[in-house]
Order: sequence, then structure tokens, then C-alpha cells
Amino acid sequence: MESVVEKQKKLIEKIRKLNENSKKYYNILTMGCQLNENDSEKLAGMLEDMGYENTDNLEIASIYILNTCCVRENAEEKLFGKLR
Repeated sequence: MESVVEKQKKLIEKIRKLNENSKKYYNILTMGCQLNENDSEKLAGMLEDMGYENTDNLEIASIYILNTCCVRENAEEKLFGKLR
């Protein structure tokens, strides 16, 4: 039986092949605790394995991830402020 990690690796490789001939960008906004920072680093690594490049230019980002903490109210308030 195939593990979750093996399935994930296969999916990442499949997406990388799809993105091979085009420039794709991502942006991650992280608010909250150190665990959020760690999660964002993992997500960034996965996206880069798929062929995406990090950008601060939100106009060209194909993927925009808002990673916030629902435990810390301050992080959630900052997120809603940004969305307005």
C-alpha cells in the first residue's frame, strides 16, 4: 500500500511536469506563531518542487496562500485588516 508521503511525492512530480514550460509564481503571507512560519516554509518548499517561484508581486502570483493562526486573535485581526 502506498504511503501518504509517496502519494504526495508523485503528485508534486506530476505538477512539476505540468509547469515545466511556463513560469508560475506563488506568494505566502504568514501571520501568527512560529508553527505558522514552519508550515509556510514547508508549503514554499513543496511549491518550489512543483516548479513555482516565490514573488512579492501579487499581480503575477498564480497561488496566494494566507497562513494565519486561529488561536492568536491578533493574527486573525491582521488578516482581516489586509483583506479589507
